[in-house]
Amino acid sequence: MIKKYPFSTRVAKAMMAATIALTPIVTTAGVFGTEQAEAAYVQIKDHFKDIPAFEEYAKSIKNLAKGDSDSADEAVYMKLSSKIDSADWNTLLAPVLQGNDQAKKDAVIKLLELQVKIYTGSYNEGELQTFIDEYGDVFGTQSAADYLQYLELVEAALYEEVSDNLASFNSDPTYALVSGLIDAVKGVEYKGIDNIVADVLVVTDPAVKETAGNLKSAFLTEDFTVDELKLAVMNAGLAWMSLYGKEVSSGGGGGSIPNPDPDPVPDDDGEVDSPSTPGAQVEVTPAIVTSNTGAVTATIPQSLQAQIMSHVTVQTPEVKITLPAVAQGQAATLSIPGSLAASVKSAAPNAAITVTGPAGVNYVIPINKMNLGSISAGSLKITIKPATPSERSALVSKVTAKLKGTSAASSETKAAVLVGNVTMPAPAVTVELEAVVGSQTIPLTTFGDIYVQREFPLSGTIDTNRTTGVTITSDGTVKALPTTFKTEDGQQKAVVSSLFNSDDTYTVLQSNVTFPDVNNGTNWAEKYIESLASKFIVSGTTAGTYKPDQDMTRSQFVFLLSRALGLPDTTAYDKRFSDVKGDEWFNTNGEFMAAVKYGVVAGKPNGTFAPNDKVTRVEAAAMIGRAMELGFISFDDSELDSTKKLSSFKDVKEIGASTRAEVLKVYQAGIMSGASNGEFNPNEYTKRDQMARILAEFLMKADLMEDIK
Repeated sequence: MIKKYPFSTRVAKAMMAATIALTPIVTTAGVFGTEQAEAAYVQIKDHFKDIPAFEEYAKSIKNLAKGDSDSADEAVYMKLSSKIDSADWNTLLAPVLQGNDQAKKDAVIKLLELQVKIYTGSYNEGELQTFIDEYGDVFGTQSAADYLQYLELVEAALYEEVSDNLASFNSDPTYALVSGLIDAVKGVEYKGIDNIVADVLVVTDPAVKETAGNLKSAFLTEDFTVDELKLAVMNAGLAWMSLYGKEVSSGGGGGSIPNPDPDPVPDDDGEVDSPSTPGAQVEVTPAIVTSNTGAVTATIPQSLQAQIMSHVTVQTPEVKITLPAVAQGQAATLSIPGSLAASVKSAAPNAAITVTGPAGVNYVIPINKMNLGSISAGSLKITIKPATPSERSALVSKVTAKLKGTSAASSETKAAVLVGNVTMPAPAVTVELEAVVGSQTIPLTTFGDIYVQREFPLSGTIDTNRTTGVTITSDGTVKALPTTFKTEDGQQKAVVSSLFNSDDTYTVLQSNVTFPDVNNGTNWAEKYIESLASKFIVSGTTAGTYKPDQDMTRSQFVFLLSRALGLPDTTAYDKRFSDVKGDEWFNTNGEFMAAVKYGVVAGKPNGTFAPNDKVTRVEAAAMIGRAMELGFISFDDSELDSTKKLSSFKDVKEIGASTRAEVLKVYQAGIMSGASNGEFNPNEYTKRDQMARILAEFLMKADLMEDIK
C-alpha cells in the first residue's frame, strides 16, 4: 500500500522546481515540455511560499467547498466543518498509532488533524503556526519554510493518490481521503519528519479502514446522513483538487495557472483543448467508441476527467464537450460521469457543461443551477440525433399544412389566412436524456424549474422578429419556446430555452404571419401582433382576422402567457375551481394548469376562476408581475425605474392593495403604462392588441425574446 515519495514524475518535477531558481514565464494550459513544466511549478508554489500565502490558499479551499451562501451544498459542508472541529482525534486515529512515546503520538495526531482540515476545507486561520509552535521541538525544526515544503510534498503525493484512484474517491471519498493521506504522510521523506512519523504511524489496510470507519461514525449523527457525509467530503475534496497547482490571488478563489500534466493523455482517451487565458471555456474531445452497427458513443475515462479538472478554474464559464459527426440517420451518445459534473460544479460554481452534438447543435446542461443528487454517483447519458434532409422537409410541410388548414379547439389557436413560407433555417434534432444510477436508467424530462438551453447554428438571412425555437410533434403540431439570438465567431445562433425535455423534434422555424385587419399599419400594434403570430404564440380567429379591438378573456390571457413562457405539460387538473372542468380548450395540453401550478394565476375569493370574464388591466398586470417573480425568469430588478410611482396615477385608489406590488413592478419595468389623461384605468378591459404589446414587452424585458425591431 505504501509508496515512497517523491518517485513519480509529478512529484519529481515539484522537488526539482523547489530547488532550482527559474525565471517565471507565462504559460498556457496543456501538455508542457520539461523546462516549461518546471517553470510553471515555480509559479504555482506561491501558495506555499509563506504562511500568509498558505492561509489564503486554505481559505480558498474552504470557500469553494462551501459553494454559494444559499445553496444546499453549503449547509451540508458546514455540518462537516463543525464536526471536524469538535472531533476527538486521539480516538479517531487510534487504530493507526503505535508505540509509547506520547509526545510523538500527539505531534503526529496533530499533523494528521491539520492535514484532514486542509483537504476538507475546514482549516482555521492560525492553526499552522500553532502547530509549529507546539510541536516543532518534537519534529526537530521550528522553521515555517520546512513545514510548508513538507506540506507541499504531501499535497503532491496525495493528489497523485486521489487522481490515480478517482473511482474509489467517487464511491467512498472518506476512505479514499484517509487512505491517500496516511499513505502520503507515511511515504514522503523530508528532513527527518518522516522518521518521527514512521515511529508512531502504523499503516495496514485493516487499520486504515477502521480509522475511516471511526471518522464516519463520529460524523454520522441524527442530523448528518451517509449521503450528506459523502457529498460534503466530495465537495471539499473536489474543491481542493480543482485548486491544486493553481496560484491563489490575494482575494482568494481560483488561480490562473492550470496544473501541468507532463504525461500526455493518449488520443484514444480523448483530449482537452485548454484555454490560453484565465476564465476561458475548457474544450474537450471525448474518447470515441464506434460499434459494429455504426452507432457512435463518446466516453470520458478517468484519465481525461483528471486532465479536464486540471484546467478548470473558478472563472471557467463552460466545459464544452464536442461529439463527432455521424452518418445520416445516426445518433451520437455521450456518457458524462456524475463525479465529473460534481467536480466542475465545485471548482467552477458558475460553469455549465455544453455538449456540442452532430450538426453543431449545443445542449447546455446548467449544472451550476442543478441539485445533482444521486447523479453524482452515476452518470448523465445524452443522445443527440439530427434529422435527415428529407425528415426536415416533411416536418416543414406538416407545419405549413397545420397553419393553413387545420383548426384547433379555440379562437386562440385558429390558423391565420395570410401565412407566408415556413422555413427551417437550422438543424433539427431529437435529444434523449437519461440518468444512469447503478443498474437503473431513468429518463429525464426536466431538471426542475430551470430553463435548459439548446443553441442552433443558423443559415441564410434571419428575421429575428419572425423566427423562434420550437418543438414539433410527428403530426406537425408546434409548441413555441422562448428564443433569443447571438453571434459567435461570425456564426449566428438561436438560443432556445425550455423547461422540459421531450422526444419531439427541436428546431428553429421562420414564418411570416399577418392579418388583413392588422397589416400595413392598419393597427398600432402591428409589429407586436405579427411577431408573436410568426413565433406561434398568438393566432387569429376563424375568419382569418385578428380582431385587435376585441376584449380578451381571463382564460385567453392565461393560455397565451403560459404558451409564451413555454410552461411544460403538468399534472392533471386538480379541480380547484368550481367553474373549470379541466377539459376546456385552454387546458388541452395542460396550459391552464401549468400557469396555476407556477402561481401565475389565482382564482376569485368564491372559489371560481371566471374563465370567460373579460380580463381587466389590473388583472393582466398582476399575472405578468407574478410571472416576473418566477425563479427561472432572469429579470434584472436593477433595470426597474424606481422614479415611477403608482401615486402619479390619478386613479391610484382604484388599484387594489393585493395587486399593487405587481402593478408597480410592471409599470417600473416599462411593460405597461398609463393613459394620456394620467390614469392607469385598472378596471378597463384588456384588448387583443394591448395584450400583444404587454406580452411582447414582458418577454423582451425578461430576455425570453429578441427585441422587436
